[in-house]
Amino acid sequence: MKNISIPKKLAVAFLIIAMVLCGVAGFSAVQIGNMNTAIGYVSNDLMPKTVAAQQIDTATSDFRIAEVQHILATQSADMTAAEQNIATAQGIVDKNFSMLDRTIVRPEARQLLTAFRQKWISYLEQHQKLITLSRLNRNEEATAIMRGRSQVLFDELSDRISALVSFEIKLAAQQRQDASDLHTHVVTLLALVVVMACAALVGILLLLVRQIARPVDQVTSGLTALASGDMSVTSVDHERQDEVGRLAGALNNLRGQLLAADEAKAAQTTLIVESIGRGLGALADGDLTARIETDLTGSFAKLRTDFNHALSAMNDAIAAVTDATSGINNGASDIRQASDDLSQRTEQQAASLEETAAAMHEITETVRKTAVNAKRANQVVTETRTDADQSADVVRQAVAAMHGIERSSNEISEIISVIDGIAFQTNLLALNAGVEAARAGDAGKGFAVVASEVRALAQRSADAARDVKERITASSQQVDAGVQLVEQAGNALTRITGRIGEINTLVSDIASAAAQQATGLQQVNTAVAEMDGVTQQNAAMVEEATAAARSLSTEADELSRQVRRFKVANGRPVASTVHELQQRAATAGQAIATSASARHAGKAALTVVQDGWSEF
Repeated sequence: MKNISIPKKLAVAFLIIAMVLCGVAGFSAVQIGNMNTAIGYVSNDLMPKTVAAQQIDTATSDFRIAEVQHILATQSADMTAAEQNIATAQGIVDKNFSMLDRTIVRPEARQLLTAFRQKWISYLEQHQKLITLSRLNRNEEATAIMRGRSQVLFDELSDRISALVSFEIKLAAQQRQDASDLHTHVVTLLALVVVMACAALVGILLLLVRQIARPVDQVTSGLTALASGDMSVTSVDHERQDEVGRLAGALNNLRGQLLAADEAKAAQTTLIVESIGRGLGALADGDLTARIETDLTGSFAKLRTDFNHALSAMNDAIAAVTDATSGINNGASDIRQASDDLSQRTEQQAASLEETAAAMHEITETVRKTAVNAKRANQVVTETRTDADQSADVVRQAVAAMHGIERSSNEISEIISVIDGIAFQTNLLALNAGVEAARAGDAGKGFAVVASEVRALAQRSADAARDVKERITASSQQVDAGVQLVEQAGNALTRITGRIGEINTLVSDIASAAAQQATGLQQVNTAVAEMDGVTQQNAAMVEEATAAARSLSTEADELSRQVRRFKVANGRPVASTVHELQQRAATAGQAIATSASARHAGKAALTVVQDGWSEF
């Protein structure tokens, strides 16, 4: 079994499984066919016969009832209906009897059917007699036949057909029992066959696991152990001639090759470690001229080349650093000089800013006072304009009052003219009365005296009216003159109000311009303060730059000291710049002191500017 290949083993296993399944399927088909035959016999033969016998039994009863109805019928229509029922029942009996006569083969059932047929024929003969007498309305004779011979025949044929029904039912019950027993037998056999098939499949599965899965799992475990570096793995049965045996042999060969490769790798690693260790030792001693001269094979040759190239690059880098140290020292000197110049300029700029801040403070104070005075003048002009407006209102009211007086004078003049007219008419009436009194003689003397008095009174009234009119005319002329003068005064006040408005506008413009100048000066003052702040920042930056120059000198000294440890390929010495750096550090200290003075001057200027703005 071990020498058979895996495909053949699988083919044999699947062939056995297929044979078992085919056997189970064939056995199941045969037993199901037997069950179908039994069920078909019951449903297609026994059941139709039983139903037919029951229909014959029912039809004979209906036939008998129809005969009774025919005898009891008193009208021809009822007789006709009864005869139709009789014909229908007889048709059912004949139809089912023909079917039973064709299908019944058992002797017992055949004998019962023949007996029924004979009794039925005899019953039909009595039936003809009964119907004939019933049609002639000889009901007593028909009833005697029904209760006599006809009743005996009906009972006998009912017994025969009932016996046939019972026989068929019993036979169907027997067939159903046989089918049930067959079903139980088939189920039992199928269960047994399925259990045997399952047992066979389990056996085949265990055999396949033992012959294929377990050896393959052992080989997989061995490969996993080799992959993890475990070379002590033991081989499975490599004497087998199937695929598992060949795979086991390949595993043994792989294990041997890996062992040989590990031994070669260990020797190569020892050589590499010794070579690189010598190179790294020389590098630790500062010798950049050391190289790996040992010939390395494979991928380690690239490691040798890369190491040598790295030392060469480091040698060039150290040489370049050595050259750059001098450049760093020169740069530190230039930075120191630039810091000194910047410190002096910053100090001068701080002094100038201080003077500028003081001057700006004085200008700001002057402009501020100007703005305050302009604002006060604007208020005075505004108040004057208000008074002028009020005076103009008074003048307008006076003009209105004078016009009212003028209108009243004109009305009085009109009234006086009316009075003068009345006096004139009264005078005329008095004159006419005197004339009439003269004509009357002595009788009219008293009346003439009265008329003369009335005339004298009218004359005085007219004189007084003229006098009042003349005075009112003179007053009206004076009122007109007063109105003109008041109007002239009102026009003059209006012109004065306009001029005051123009003056107010000019003063407002002056105040606005002064406020704008104050705002502008404040912005200038703020800019000066910001310039002073920038100056202080410059001073701080100068101090930082000086400190950076000193730190740069220190770092350059440390760099020179570190570079001296290395031996470069051209063998040139590394210049020492310690003394020069110390001198430059002292000079940088002086520059720091100068920068501090400039910063203090800048702070003083800023204080003056801030005080000036506080006063403003």
